[in-house]
Amino acid sequence: MKKILIPTDFSQNSCQTVDYITRLFKNENCEFYFLNTYVYEASDLNAIEMLQADDDWFEKPKADSLEQLGKLVSHYTLQPNNQRHSFYAISEGVSLEEGIKKNIDKIGIDMVVLTSMGSNSIKPSTKDILEKIRSCPILIVPPHATASNGINLTIATDIQEKINTSEIEQFIKTLENTNTEINVLVLKEQNTLSTKAKDNLENLLEKLKHFSNNTIGLEFVKPTCRLSEYAVSHTNEIMCLVDKKPDLFRKIGLVKSKILSKLKKINTSTVLTVHQ
Repeated sequence: MKKILIPTDFSQNSCQTVDYITRLFKNENCEFYFLNTYVYEASDLNAIEMLQADDDWFEKPKADSLEQLGKLVSHYTLQPNNQRHSFYAISEGVSLEEGIKKNIDKIGIDMVVLTSMGSNSIKPSTKDILEKIRSCPILIVPPHATASNGINLTIATDIQEKINTSEIEQFIKTLENTNTEINVLVLKEQNTLSTKAKDNLENLLEKLKHFSNNTIGLEFVKPTCRLSEYAVSHTNEIMCLVDKKPDLFRKIGLVKSKILSKLKKINTSTVLTVHQ
């Protein structure tokens, strides 16, 4: 039984994400955990007023969250095409990042599903999650994403480092009853690859052969700006970006992951981020 965590703010876009992900996993036995987080808006209250606040002030955010989550769970549980799926509600009075991290460990989550803005902007919360949560694959779904009967996963990489495929395998195993095609999009011209890059590519292709019964596709593009062109012309594919292991400068916050700039270029696509 696969366990998938879906943060929600009950907006139309987040509900579209749930529709998409339940269709994507329609052939799989899954437990879906809807997570809603909230914080208390205490900026207008001083310390004395906080102490004097009645129980209703503290209980209302939790009650509203549970009520909305209850409606969401009921709606998807009653859908006739969701017999393979179970739905659960989680309400947490913490930041979104904290709520996700806590429940990945507590429940044993296989994948986190986020909703993107579908624009060149990335939510601050999404940036924080991508920077700090690295224990499982993260799928980022744009508004109006569509799921087909099969899965076409395209791994976009400059192949400069050997890729750890454990999270790619984890994602594909989550879709074990769904036909999956895998492509590798190398962000380099073929005749410019170094010996090391060629070895990394050969190693990647060899590993991927074990994850799919289909032939592994391979394509080369020169500039990374072509990545956006590819995404626009392949909107039904899931683009996979590999987030490299953070170095010291990234760990202390001086630099951000390069994956963020790539995400802006493929904002119309569903994106799987995996970690090294």
